[in-house]
Amino acid sequence: MTEETNQFTPNSITEDVGVAPKKRVLLKLVLAVLAFGLLLALLLVWRVISLNQPTLDFPVNQPIIIESGTEVRGIAKLMADNDFVQSEFILYLTLILFHEPKEIKASTYIFEQPLTTREVAVRLTQGDFDSDLVRFTHFEGERATTLAKRASEKLPNFDSANFSLAAEPLEGRLFPETYFVPNDFDDEQLLKLLIDTFDAEIQKVQHLIDKHTLSLEEILVLASIIEREANSAESKKMVSSVLQNRLEIDMPLQADASIEYVLEKPLAELTPEDLEIDSPYNTYLYKGLPPTPIGNPGLEAIMAVLEPSESDYFYYITDEEGEFHFAKTYSEHLRNIDTYLR
Repeated sequence: MTEETNQFTPNSITEDVGVAPKKRVLLKLVLAVLAFGLLLALLLVWRVISLNQPTLDFPVNQPIIIESGTEVRGIAKLMADNDFVQSEFILYLTLILFHEPKEIKASTYIFEQPLTTREVAVRLTQGDFDSDLVRFTHFEGERATTLAKRASEKLPNFDSANFSLAAEPLEGRLFPETYFVPNDFDDEQLLKLLIDTFDAEIQKVQHLIDKHTLSLEEILVLASIIEREANSAESKKMVSSVLQNRLEIDMPLQADASIEYVLEKPLAELTPEDLEIDSPYNTYLYKGLPPTPIGNPGLEAIMAVLEPSESDYFYYITDEEGEFHFAKTYSEHLRNIDTYLR
């Protein structure tokens, strides 16, 4: 080996010494990033586990309705808004990642104890929602007293008198729907379910109510009349148009349904003498709306008030087959009567 090969230049020493610190810095940086990432992952896992736990105010034995056709995001939002889960997003991910969304069953759900988000998702897709539940339908247009009588026949703990006393002042706000309730449901629980459902449904159309010239109570009164006078979505919108046209010019509504409510007599059995009864519900004698709803309208009738058909009609009749015939003038109305009712 020559002397020349044993010599190291200052530059070569500097390069060898500088490389090691750079590698150490890079290694520390990589380790720091990995540690930070691991910490974030652990925090995320902890957060997901935490959000999966039951809510502090889990609504035990409080029914919630999942309507047919509701999308997964809508179901997740509904459950979160009503405190059945902590996180709308976690429930949504659970349903789409671990379950088949098409298997979600539309119905009334009642949870007997607090459940985790994962357990709620299982209940929504297993279809065990109707075990030990009674199917009860509150029909559109039905009045509180009729509802009370039918409910008492299905629910052993239901007090018809107590329900009627509490419910009659709330006529119009007992939302018509098919409910699934526990066999031991009582009158107070059913009333709360009907009112809570009404509040939830009305919230969906609150923006339309806010823009209407009628108050919510007046909308319910008019909708309750339409519910009894009309027989289809289209006829409800047309009848709504006629009645609102009359209200605008201060013309009596002349709706037989409000007299039927007072006399508790079927429309087909009303006589000319019945139309002369002195009652604020007699819309032949008194202009404007009756003092209260005459039954409990469904959302279709309420929407008919909020979004009526556009027309110049002020009169209508229904023939023996249930078909409606509308008229702009009284003389045209009389011709319809001669043509379709005689």
